[in-house]
Amino acid sequence: RFKFVDSSKSKKTSYSDDDIITAVKKLSALGSGFRTVTVGRSVMIISVPEELDGDHMQILNLAQDDSHGSYGVITIRDIKATLSWDEDRCERALQKLMGKGMVWLDINNDGKKSYWFPSLWKKNT
Repeated sequence: RFKFVDSSKSKKTSYSDDDIITAVKKLSALGSGFRTVTVGRSVMIISVPEELDGDHMQILNLAQDDSHGSYGVITIRDIKATLSWDEDRCERALQKLMGKGMVWLDINNDGKKSYWFPSLWKKNT
């Protein structure tokens, strides 16, 4: 469940996952570009009107697998090792996701690149 606070009334309101999904479906009927897509074990809200291909979906799925590092963060090394892709394929897919604002690039002091997925977060169970 998601909890929102109404600042004008200072009361908490709860919405279920199904409520959010239903709202997004109603928005999509208006041609707004909003839609939901199941990636791995998560339902994501997509707000870009562009279609994601299989490569993008595999990267999103991999970003949810925290067996290689932090949840929602991957590196090109993770993609190459897990999906057996070459570096060009990794870069092309990540560049498109970055161009749509779905991925953020972080370069640390040693020059190591990490790709963060701000739309992914673990649910508290």
